[in-house]
Amino acid sequence: MTEIREEVVEELDSHSETITLQEFVRIVETHHGVAGRGVDRDLLAAYADAVYYDVDLDALDERTTDSDEWREGGRFYEVGEGRLSVYPPSWHETMASTDDIRDVIELIQSEVTEAEGDTWQAVTEERGVPEEKVLHVGEVVAGIDRQDARDRIKELRQNGDVEEFASQHRNPSLRLS
Repeated sequence: MTEIREEVVEELDSHSETITLQEFVRIVETHHGVAGRGVDRDLLAAYADAVYYDVDLDALDERTTDSDEWREGGRFYEVGEGRLSVYPPSWHETMASTDDIRDVIELIQSEVTEAEGDTWQAVTEERGVPEEKVLHVGEVVAGIDRQDARDRIKELRQNGDVEEFASQHRNPSLRLS
C-alpha cells in the first residue's frame, strides 16, 4: 500500500475546486518528496482516492511523452522507473547541480519557446517567465525552498538582474536583464 502524507492531502484539498490534472501531479510531486525524480502512478492514484479527485489515468497516458526536452501542451514526462514529472528529464538533470533561482529563470526562458496558458501563465519573449512558474520549477526540479527562492528573486530585482512586468499582479513575470 502506498502511504500518503496528510500535509499533501491538505494542500490538494485547498485547491480542490479548481485543480487541473497538471496542478494535481505538480502538487504531489512537490510535496511528497521521495528519492528520485517524479512520482509513480500508484502514488497519484492513492492521493486521488484520498481527496476524491477523479484522476483520469488514461489522460495521463495520452499526455505523457518520453521526450527529454520541454514540449508544449501540458505534457507529463517519463523520468525513469515508471515515474512521471510535470517537467522534462533534461530540466531535472540541468537543475540537479544548482541552487540558484537565476538558473531556473534562465532555463525556462531558453527552453519554453511556445506561449502556454492564459496571459498570466504564459512564458513569452516580451514579458519573460511568470514568477509562480519559476517558484514551482525551483521547488520541484532544483529542490530550492520556496521562501529562499522568493528572497533570491527579490535580491535579483534589487540588483537590476531581472526585469519585472506587472509587479502589482500576484504573479508578475520576470525576465533576466
